[in-house]
Amino acid sequence: MILSAKLMRPAGSSAKSNTLLIRLNSPTGPVSTQRQPLVLGLALDRSWSMKGNKMDSVIQASSSLVNWLTRRDFLTAVAYAEDVQVIQPLVPLAEKNSVIHRLNSIQVGTSTNLSGGWLHVLRTLELHPIADGYKRVILLTDGNPTLGIKDPVQLIQIAADAYKKGISTTVIGFGNDFNEILLKEIAESGGGNFYYVETPEETGDIFFKEFGDIGTLYAQSIELKVDFPKGLDYLDLVSEVSSYQEPDPEETGRTKTLVLEVGDMRADDVKSLVVQLRPTKKDTPPNIHISASYYELTDGAKLEQKTIDIPLDWNDDSAKEDADVVVEATIAKTGKGLRKAGTLLKEGYTEESISLLNDLIKEINEKEELAPEVLQTLGFRVSSLKNRILENSPTAAKHLVASASELQYGAMENFPDDGVEYHDQIFAYRTNEDIDLYRCPEIKTAIQEKMKEGYRYIVFNLAKSSYIDSSAIGMLIQIAGWLRKRGGELIVSNLRSSVKKVFSITRLESHIRASETEEEAQSLLKAWIESKAV
Repeated sequence: MILSAKLMRPAGSSAKSNTLLIRLNSPTGPVSTQRQPLVLGLALDRSWSMKGNKMDSVIQASSSLVNWLTRRDFLTAVAYAEDVQVIQPLVPLAEKNSVIHRLNSIQVGTSTNLSGGWLHVLRTLELHPIADGYKRVILLTDGNPTLGIKDPVQLIQIAADAYKKGISTTVIGFGNDFNEILLKEIAESGGGNFYYVETPEETGDIFFKEFGDIGTLYAQSIELKVDFPKGLDYLDLVSEVSSYQEPDPEETGRTKTLVLEVGDMRADDVKSLVVQLRPTKKDTPPNIHISASYYELTDGAKLEQKTIDIPLDWNDDSAKEDADVVVEATIAKTGKGLRKAGTLLKEGYTEESISLLNDLIKEINEKEELAPEVLQTLGFRVSSLKNRILENSPTAAKHLVASASELQYGAMENFPDDGVEYHDQIFAYRTNEDIDLYRCPEIKTAIQEKMKEGYRYIVFNLAKSSYIDSSAIGMLIQIAGWLRKRGGELIVSNLRSSVKKVFSITRLESHIRASETEEEAQSLLKAWIESKAV
C-alpha cells in the first residue's frame, strides 16, 4: 500500500483556507496460489413486491455468484418476508449445484422483516470459526422494513457493530420503494458498498461488480489519522466517509486528530480523501503527520501501518494551486452535493435540489480545463441527474444517492499508472492448457507485464483450454477490471464447448464479450478503438 498526500496551495499562501488530498494506492495484487477464503452471506428480500421478474433476476444473479466462488469459499443464504427462511446453511462450496437448486426454491411471501434476515446471516458469519476468512453480507431489499427493527438509527448501529467484528455489509436497493438514504448509511457504517438496481436486467451487473470488489480484496478496516499541528486548524471533511475527531487537550474547541474510517479496499485500487484546513499563522509547523493502519488480507490479515510527514512551505506566498488536488476536491464536493441533493428531493425540496445541482455543474465547468476527460464526464453525469428531476422521474433521488456512492473516493477510472503510457495496440494471450487455481497467478503476472508495456486491449485465446474453474472466472473478471479502468477492453475467443458451457452457467457472457475466433476478436477491438478516436 502506498500512502501519499499533498496540499492544494503552499502552507504560507495568503488564502484563508487550504485543501489536503490524501491518497491510498493498493498494489495490483500479489502472486499467490491461494487468496483468502470468502465467507459470504446472502440476505434476500422475498416480500410480495419481489414477485415475478425481480425475484427471478435475483435468483439468477445469486446463482452466478455461487459459480464465481471457489471451492475454498463458504456461503449461506436466507430469504426474508414475514418470516426468515434459511435457504442454505453455511457450507463450503464443494458442491454448487445443490446450493443453486435451493436458491431456485425461493418463493415470495408478504411483509419485509429486513432486520430478521440480516441479523440471522450476521450471527451465522460471526459464529463461523474459519481463520483468515473475509466475511461479508449482501443485503438486498426492495422496500422499507415493515416487521422487526424499523428504527434507522438501530439499523445503522447494527452495521457498525458487525463491521467492528470483521463482518462487512453491502446493501442493494431494488426498484422504487426503498429508503436510499438509510441503505447508503447502512453500507457506509458496515464497510460495504451501496448499489441501486432500477430494473431486473441490471441485477446481474451489480452482483458481477460486487464480486469483482470482494474477490480481489487487499485490505480491510483501513483507518487514516491526520494530526493537525499548532498553526493548522481542521475545517471540514469534504469526502463522504465515516469519521470522528479527537479534541486537543491543550486548546478547547480545537481538533487535534481527524480519524477517517475508510473501510475495505481491493487490489489495484485508488482511494482519494479530501480534507479542508486553515492556517492560523500563530505557528509555522514543519509538517503534517498522517498515518494509516489496516489488515492486509494477502498476508494472513496481518496488521500493517504506514506513516508519512508532509513538509510545509511557509515561505511561499504564491496562490498557485495543485491541479490534481483541485480536481479531486471538485469530485469529492460533487459526491457530497449529490447526496445532499438526493436528501432534499426526498424531503420534497425539488427547487433547492435543482439549484444545488446547477451550482455543482457551474463549478465543474469552471474547472474542466484542468482534467477535461474526467470533469466533462462528471459534468454530463450531474446534468443527466438534473434532467431526471425535471422529468419528474420517481427514481431521481435514488440515482442521486447511488451516484454519490460511486464518487465517494474520487473518479479514477482512467488514471495512468506511474511511468506507463498506454497505447492502442492489441495483445493476444494464448493459453496452452486448462486453467485452475494454480495456473491463475502465472497468467495474471503475464498480463501485468504486458500492461507495463502499455497494452490495455487484450484478446484471451482459450483454444487449448478444455476446462476452467471458478478461480479462472475470477481471474478474467479481475483482468477485465484492470483493462477497463485504463480505458481498454478484454475479449475472449476460441471457446471450446466445455468452456462455453461454463460461461453460460455463470452468465459470464453477459459481462465479458466472447468471439468465435481470435481474428474476429481483433476486428471487434479495432472497431472499438476507431470509434473512440472519432
